[in-house]
Amino acid sequence: MAETAMTDSGSAENMSSELELVTGRQTAAILMLLFDDEEAAKILERLEPQEAEALGEAMFSVADVDAMQIDGSLDKFLQLTQNQTMVTYKSDEKVGRVFRQALGTSRAETMMNRFAPKRPSNIADLLKWVPLKDLAELVENEPPQIAAVMISFMTPDAAAEMLQLVSTSLQEELVYRVATLGPVSAHALAQIHNLLESNGPSAEEIAPPMEIGGVMDSASIINGLPKTISQAVLKGVTKRDRKVAKQIEDEMFVFADLMNLSKKDIGTVVRKVDSAILVPALRGASEALKTKIFDAMSQRAAETIKDEMDEAPPQPMEAVIDAQKGVIAIAKLMIDNGEISMSTGGADYV
Repeated sequence: MAETAMTDSGSAENMSSELELVTGRQTAAILMLLFDDEEAAKILERLEPQEAEALGEAMFSVADVDAMQIDGSLDKFLQLTQNQTMVTYKSDEKVGRVFRQALGTSRAETMMNRFAPKRPSNIADLLKWVPLKDLAELVENEPPQIAAVMISFMTPDAAAEMLQLVSTSLQEELVYRVATLGPVSAHALAQIHNLLESNGPSAEEIAPPMEIGGVMDSASIINGLPKTISQAVLKGVTKRDRKVAKQIEDEMFVFADLMNLSKKDIGTVVRKVDSAILVPALRGASEALKTKIFDAMSQRAAETIKDEMDEAPPQPMEAVIDAQKGVIAIAKLMIDNGEISMSTGGADYV
């Protein structure tokens, strides 16, 4: 009996050990292999590129799993989903259909733009699947204005990485054009769609002209570039248009960048800022930045600011942003005068 119990115990341990070898990703891969091709394809098309690649790799890795591991994967899947519901599945599509039917397409779209979660453009989705090297070749062969529109749909980090693969003169050109983009026509958007996929929509099938780009987008891209490249790009934009370059430079330094100041320099800045500006500015700050600023102040001064924040009425977001810009302006002036120094993103402020 004891020997049998030990054998059973050993088998249970081996079973548990085998099941533990099947990770969550492999569980998903096993399920994908159990689905028919059409079902698996419908799941795959909803994934991000990195997720699809990881899942494909996992599907190859589970080719030799046995029946016990498959059963274990199914049990794990059921445990993970037993508390889930189908209410949220494709809820955005359901809401869209209902509102269009009730209000008509035009009124429904206008209203949904006010409350629906923002979804990335189809162009943004398509760009995720194109290797950056191929995108660099694409923008080098397209008119700069079309290339700038394309870049505006990329994440700033991806755009910065891609720009490092093209010539310096094109880097300056594209950053400038992104900063000065205005309404983009349906024809231009259709042209980009067709560059990225063979059966893209026509201009008539695309939404009306949309506003994209701007100095903030250009600033975010430059902040992702290495220091030497960002300085060269900003210098090139300055030669082309000093006003636009100044606007980009101003956006490159945001309130959250105060985290990159030393404790001593933060204290130097705060002493120059009136409490009427600092109190609303801190309402929009992260807890980490608030802590760093309070730590740079005397205990008495920090307690006074905290009390004023507690007693002050709620502030409109515009007032908070304006106050933060006021603090940034003071910090930027001190940086320009050499009183403090800061490094943020790819560009150094000294």
